[in-house]
Amino acid sequence: MADSDLLFSLSPGTSNLLFGETATAPSVTGTMSGAFPAMTAAVVANYKSETPRPTVRSTATAWELARQSPTGAQARASVALKHATERTQSWANARALRAAVTAVIPQRFDHTRIAVRSGEAEAVRVPAGNRASMFQDALRDRRTWRTARHQEAQTLRHARASTFQDCNRGARGWMRSRFTGTSGGVGRGFSWNQTSANPLPIIRGARHQEARRPPAGRWIPTVPEVPGDRCYTPSGKLLFFERADGTGSLLFVCEKVLPPSHTTVIVPVRSVYMVLNNVWLKRVAGNIDIPTLSMSLKIDADSWTWGFDATVPADALASLEPGSDGNPVELEASINGTAYRVLAEGLSRERVFGEATVRVTGRGKGAVLDTPYAHTMNFSNAVNRTAQQLMADVLTINGVAIGWDVDWRLTDWLVPAGAWSHQGSYISALKTIAGAAGAYLQPHRTVQAIRVVPRYPLPPWEWGSVIPDFELPSALTSREAIDWKDAARYNGVYVSGVSAGVLGFVRRTGTAGEILAPMVVDPLITEAAAARQRGIAVLADTGRQMEVSLHLPVLAETGIIEPGAFVSYRDGDVTRLGLVRSTSVQAGLPEVWQTLGVEAHA
Repeated sequence: MADSDLLFSLSPGTSNLLFGETATAPSVTGTMSGAFPAMTAAVVANYKSETPRPTVRSTATAWELARQSPTGAQARASVALKHATERTQSWANARALRAAVTAVIPQRFDHTRIAVRSGEAEAVRVPAGNRASMFQDALRDRRTWRTARHQEAQTLRHARASTFQDCNRGARGWMRSRFTGTSGGVGRGFSWNQTSANPLPIIRGARHQEARRPPAGRWIPTVPEVPGDRCYTPSGKLLFFERADGTGSLLFVCEKVLPPSHTTVIVPVRSVYMVLNNVWLKRVAGNIDIPTLSMSLKIDADSWTWGFDATVPADALASLEPGSDGNPVELEASINGTAYRVLAEGLSRERVFGEATVRVTGRGKGAVLDTPYAHTMNFSNAVNRTAQQLMADVLTINGVAIGWDVDWRLTDWLVPAGAWSHQGSYISALKTIAGAAGAYLQPHRTVQAIRVVPRYPLPPWEWGSVIPDFELPSALTSREAIDWKDAARYNGVYVSGVSAGVLGFVRRTGTAGEILAPMVVDPLITEAAAARQRGIAVLADTGRQMEVSLHLPVLAETGIIEPGAFVSYRDGDVTRLGLVRSTSVQAGLPEVWQTLGVEAHA
């Protein structure tokens, strides 16, 4: 028997071929004959099938052949029915008509025998004719239809006239106008823009279809092999690189995927920079637009929210006044596509000759976390909490979050129970926690979120490896100012906690740390991570520094550059790298400018 022959153990009779299963034993047919007495019995039979019936997948297709569905055709216009109606035209050639003619101010007198009377004369009897004068006494004639100004109209069998009517679609296109007496019918054709519609077949499709019975057999899905290296090496061990955040969530990353590289916004050197400025202000509640004469926004590294100032017409005062609850109105300001949410906290009205304006001052949405909107409270940690968890606890009332999120960008550390306590508002408690690691708070532009940003992401002596966020040429700036200052050249500092804290010594890399800065004591310095971050913030603010002020437009590729961004400023052959410490935006259409305060080190 050849290798390609197929040997079947089952009897033919079915068109299905079943591979991969163990064949059942062949059945044997036997015959038995005999005489048996009558037998009465109750028989119970159970049928048990040993054939495995695994769960099979149902299949469905996104499309199926649609069945024909009779659909009527509907035409928006049809042929109009014939209607026997006389046509009316505006003007036509007149013919002589034997009828009474009455004119208030005639242009000429016709030679006709008509009674003419003056205002003081007796009326002259008119022998015949349907003649009437507008100003005379009625004739004493039995035939009043000749003398009365108003009389019963005579019935006209086919003379129908209308001041305003549509053209008649009938075959008899005779016309009569109330201004003319036509000598004959004037035929006029017309055109029809619509015709009888043709039937239009419409194909209907359904997103769902009736399920069909899966075919017999077994289908085992196969997992395709992923080409290349796997994302990770399978292992039953979990290795954690960070402390638990208290939420119970596990964050997995791919070991073979590198994080996206940092990109730099490079502004090229141009002879002319064209900017289409777009500035608007509106009230969030009701989406009410507020005309704006001028607007300004400002923030720095030591401020935890934006400062806002605007000048609007006095007519907009009603849209800016607080409601019955006394809470300030929330506004949305947009400058060249960048939106900010602020609160209108202060209003002042001023009127000069021919002009009345209202000045609006306020702060960002984070102002609700400070006085006078937030009262003084006591904060502490009764159990072990990380610094990030302490911030989350601050933004709660009786354990319930008040709707604010924390974007933590520091190395977290553990704070033992009872090591921290504070009295003040929400924002003062957040500043205390961030300041322990030498960080500062930065608000989000529109949502209720606070970012915790290190004051120096890298110390100045390591800025040579920094990839800047923006590269700005000198041609872009309209004004530049540099102010040099010298700070103490410390290269070492002791950082200490209090009761449950640690004592750490932080020194500049490559030095002995012999020039010590004043010792820093903070109750939240409870681990080496907190001591190191606080020490870097102290030692980085030393040596010869430059405060660079750059006045430049708000370009589409840069937007508004906020504090914390690294900026590389090219001035000819000199390139300076620094951190943005302050941002001020002045919008007075048609001009919009931003002024950056950049900290650079020599």
